[in-house]
Amino acid sequence: MIVLRNRNWNRDYREIVIDSIFDSFPPDTHFADCDGDQLVQARGDNYDEIIRDFSGKSWDQLDHGLISFHHEAPLFMSSFGFLKFLPAFLVDLFEEPTQVVNSVWNRLLELEHEDTVNPQNNELNNIQRVCCILAFVRVTDFPLDTRMPERTPAEYYYDPRAESVFNVVTLGLNPERVLAIRSQIEEINDAFIGYRWDSG
Repeated sequence: MIVLRNRNWNRDYREIVIDSIFDSFPPDTHFADCDGDQLVQARGDNYDEIIRDFSGKSWDQLDHGLISFHHEAPLFMSSFGFLKFLPAFLVDLFEEPTQVVNSVWNRLLELEHEDTVNPQNNELNNIQRVCCILAFVRVTDFPLDTRMPERTPAEYYYDPRAESVFNVVTLGLNPERVLAIRSQIEEINDAFIGYRWDSG
């Protein structure tokens, strides 16, 4: 759940988004059954290191140092492994410096186009998708435009931009879900606009 009221989004953006990530991806239950070999797509040196360093952990047990060392890990993880640790990567986007921007961005794109996974099992809900959007943008990007013309998925690769993130995170969703996510972002836009209006 993302709390809109009685929060100063302009001042406390980082704190609000990270709190929302913890609320929306509960560490104790979020993909808690996914572990070991299930975390990766195949076996090999990179995969074995991921299994060694990520197994037995919930997403909130990953620290910035481990994520930085394995900054390409999202690209080697299975869909379930990536989704399990996605919230940790989203939180890391607020660290300076973070090294996972491109790998997380590209893996989100790939996730929407993997035909081998049952969508009902790897689906992010609307609030989780809003958290993904918020983690990739900053205060100066608001109000966020949610009606940019769509590009092909290939055009988004290695090109993480604030103006593109809404389209990337809503790729392939039905119109009703896109509208629901847009409405949530527009409420957040209003919170920024209201604050700036009150501040003169």
